[in-house]
Amino acid sequence: YPVRERGGIIWAYMGPREVPPPLPDIEANMLAEGPHQVSVLYRACNWMQGLEGEMDTVHAAFLHYGTVKSEDNQPGTFDFYHYRQRAAKFVTVETDFGTANGAFRPAEADTNYWRITQILFPFYHMIPGGVMGEGIRIGAYVPMDDDNHLQWEIGVFKPDGSAAGRAVARGNVDMNSPLGSRRLPNGSGWYDRFRSDQNLANDFLIDRDAQRNGESFTGIAGIRIQDCAVTESMGRVNDRTKEHLGTTDSFIIRTRRRLMALAKALEEDGAVPPGVEDPTVYRQRSGEMIIPRAQDWWDAYTSLRETWVPVRVPTKVS
Repeated sequence: YPVRERGGIIWAYMGPREVPPPLPDIEANMLAEGPHQVSVLYRACNWMQGLEGEMDTVHAAFLHYGTVKSEDNQPGTFDFYHYRQRAAKFVTVETDFGTANGAFRPAEADTNYWRITQILFPFYHMIPGGVMGEGIRIGAYVPMDDDNHLQWEIGVFKPDGSAAGRAVARGNVDMNSPLGSRRLPNGSGWYDRFRSDQNLANDFLIDRDAQRNGESFTGIAGIRIQDCAVTESMGRVNDRTKEHLGTTDSFIIRTRRRLMALAKALEEDGAVPPGVEDPTVYRQRSGEMIIPRAQDWWDAYTSLRETWVPVRVPTKVS
């Protein structure tokens, strides 16, 4: 297969074209200056289960930060509004790169607090964390087969007091390690790489005392490992005939429908999926924002994401 190296990552093209399509304009993998941080974590379930976990943006206020209290945060901050009202309302839109979702909660009398999440087809995601437009990061859920996948996270973060740096510090982004877990030595088997010592067989080393004492909502160390505990306990491939989706699942519903429609169009009509021919559709950023209630959230997002300025790194082709 033809491959290209960019930003320390090797991209392989496995399609039928003689000349591969261009690599997506993923900012975190294009910047000439770093620090570049890349994390890979093995997850023992279907890739779509992992990706759908990112679409459920409201789970962060419960699963990851269930013990955090609003009054412990400074009034007027994102975290203050996030934990003051853990439930949110949602608006999902279809885009030229995939789907996007805005989750909003009331801030002050005339403003709303928004968290913006993107799904960039086929399997990329951008999670909110920090001021809208500041964070340079992306994740990918890369299938190994139907039952296993690798979760990639690529980012450029400053270890300082910036919003992007704080997002890493409080565990919103998994970079050099899967946040709280210890890596097992890589083996030579297909499933023996990028593994955590926390897994389903040992109940992810859950600490019941930490739960009882109110130190941890889950008792599981590590943001990403908490995600693994939920998605992997569903089974390798979740039986979706037993689901009861609700209004908070609108992002997942819309994304599933569009992915299935695109797959059908490719199979039956040869229609090229979005982003294949135009790598610029991936020029996105995510984050949080507080805007007037009368302001359209998508217009606000569009203007704030324009801080995206590519500084390309050299690529090597082989």
